[in-house]
Amino acid sequence: MSKDYTFEELKALFAADLSQKMKVLQDAVGNGSWETISRISHQIKGTAKSFGFTNISALAAELEQSIAQNRLELAPGLVKKISDASVL
Repeated sequence: MSKDYTFEELKALFAADLSQKMKVLQDAVGNGSWETISRISHQIKGTAKSFGFTNISALAAELEQSIAQNRLELAPGLVKKISDASVL
């Protein structure tokens, strides 16, 4: 049986998922897994925007773009900014 979620319930699920994604991002930065960082930041960018977290979305977009432009040195700082902004 499927459950119909309210917007607030979906937002809470996003927050829980974001916490997991931040752990993956932090590990990926430590391992230099740039493809993983790009993929996860892309996911965060779209989902955060859908739930109205424009700051998180913008930071994730900046992270995704920095990887695409091979500006890998920016990744640790951007991941920290996303993490700081993710305290929902």
